[in-house]
Amino acid sequence: MLDLDTLPGDDLAVNLADTVMLAVSPSVDLLDDGHERFWSRQAPLLPEGARPPSAAQTRRLRSAVREVLEATVAARAPEAWAVERVNAAAAAVPTSPRLTAEGAKTSWHGEDGGEIALAAVAVAAIDLVSGPRAAQLRRCGAYDCSMLFVAANRRRVWCTPSLCGNRVRVARHAKKPG
Repeated sequence: MLDLDTLPGDDLAVNLADTVMLAVSPSVDLLDDGHERFWSRQAPLLPEGARPPSAAQTRRLRSAVREVLEATVAARAPEAWAVERVNAAAAAVPTSPRLTAEGAKTSWHGEDGGEIALAAVAVAAIDLVSGPRAAQLRRCGAYDCSMLFVAANRRRVWCTPSLCGNRVRVARHAKKPG
C-alpha cells in the first residue's frame, strides 16, 4: 500500500491529490496522521516563504484539485466548484517577476494572509491541466489503486512501478498454470 513516503512525487498538485486513497473501502486519508510530514516532503517543490497551511485548508483544496485532475483524466469538464476553488487559491497569493543575478525568478507575496503553499499547489494544478503535460496525466493501472501520476513515457501504466507494478506482475505470475 502506498503511503506518504512512497507517493510517486511527479507533481505538487498530483502529490496532494494522491493523499487520499479512493480505491479501498473505506477510503484512506494519508493526511490523518501525516499532514505536517506531507508538507515537509513537498518543501523542495514549494516557493520560498511557504509554510504548511492548516489540515482543513489542505483537505479543502485537495478535494478541488482531485476533481480537476480526475476530470482531465476522464476527458470531461471539471465541476464548477472545483475550478472556482483552485482559481481562488491561486489568486490568493500574488506573484511578480524579480530580476536576480541568476536571471528571472518568481516572487510569491503572501504578506496579506494568502497561503503560499496552497497557491503553489493550485498554480501547479492549473499548469498541469492546461498545458502539454495534461495528456500525460494518468490513473494507476492497478485495480486496487486510485493514485494519479504524470507519465514520462506512453508505456507507463502504474503510479509506482516498484509497488503497484510489482504487485500486478506477481499476481499475473501466480495465475499462470504451473
